[in-house]
Amino acid sequence: MSRPPFTVGMIFPSKAPLAPNQWSGTPFGLKQGFESLGGRVVPIGHFFPPVIREAEAALARVGRSGAVADRAPTRVRARRWTFQRQLDAAQPLDLVVAMITEGYHLEDLRFTCPVVTYDDGTYAQIWRHPDSDVANGGYPAKEVQRWIRTQRSSMLAADRVCVSTGWAARSVVEDYGVAADKVAVVGMGHRPRQSAANDRDWSVPSFLFVGVDWRRKNGPRVLRAFAKLREQSPEAVLHIVGEHEPIHAPGVVDHGLLAKNDPAAQEELDRLFAQATAFVLPSLFDPSPIAYLEAASAGLPVIATDQGGAGELLGDAAIVVDPTDDAAILDAMRAVCDPQRARAMGRSAEQAARESSWPAVARRVLAITEPGERQS
Repeated sequence: MSRPPFTVGMIFPSKAPLAPNQWSGTPFGLKQGFESLGGRVVPIGHFFPPVIREAEAALARVGRSGAVADRAPTRVRARRWTFQRQLDAAQPLDLVVAMITEGYHLEDLRFTCPVVTYDDGTYAQIWRHPDSDVANGGYPAKEVQRWIRTQRSSMLAADRVCVSTGWAARSVVEDYGVAADKVAVVGMGHRPRQSAANDRDWSVPSFLFVGVDWRRKNGPRVLRAFAKLREQSPEAVLHIVGEHEPIHAPGVVDHGLLAKNDPAAQEELDRLFAQATAFVLPSLFDPSPIAYLEAASAGLPVIATDQGGAGELLGDAAIVVDPTDDAAILDAMRAVCDPQRARAMGRSAEQAARESSWPAVARRVLAITEPGERQS
């Protein structure tokens, strides 16, 4: 049964709110999901007047730049004005999806249709994890607490709060006081990689690590575990993709950074996904890594972290480990050296990835809203 035409406004605080490079491609992917279901998507971004840009330049001169300047009170207030103008011009809307709500107050905007938020975690839970990029970002605590209050007030103002994992949902309820029946776990989507499961050589262990943030993605421990694995499986290979110092070690192939906006680099990454037999990324912390789903779509078992919501994404297609336990990482890598186990997990991974497409996420978001009317 086909769905009647509908229009979704998507709020993302950027000049190019739905560009593929925003938030690991999440707004762009969700947009594609709604469009695949017959929807029309209207981007709601920020376009600041000269006075705001001049204030930003002044902040930069005194050292307040990046995330701190982006969420400064001046910008937060300006977003209310620019978002409301675009929302009014876009009418009629059937649904509004708001993202990165720590940068504006959702309760200050007027809506004539249901509004939902979409996040992969709360700033409260990310801030208290010692290995998160927020905790290690050098941000003043008072600034982060203000972001937490803003995100909380926005979630309380929304009709529904959508999150990617149960880990995030628990924090929305426990840390922010949002009613549990208002929170919905809708999953995370991804850019599918081509599967080569039928042609893959499972007999030779070939691991793939993809992580820009070398420390947080736990690259050093993966290298140590792999070195021990090679003592028993000298034919094993580890391919590493990311931003780090050059690596020279037996069995390790260092590809450096393969940029998302470089077609040739992405073709190379597709080839690596196709030839690997397992994906290993036991991050010190990861709220909801899209990389796991990309690897799963290529038919790869995943060695995942238990820190954050990452371990929920793939079910039995992943081996979830404590990222600080070198022995656990090594044991997981040994386990997927078994061709039969790796192949079986790869089949489960492909199924999990199919259920984690952006159209599936969009469908779940639509299922919990009633287009055309505001909930009280």
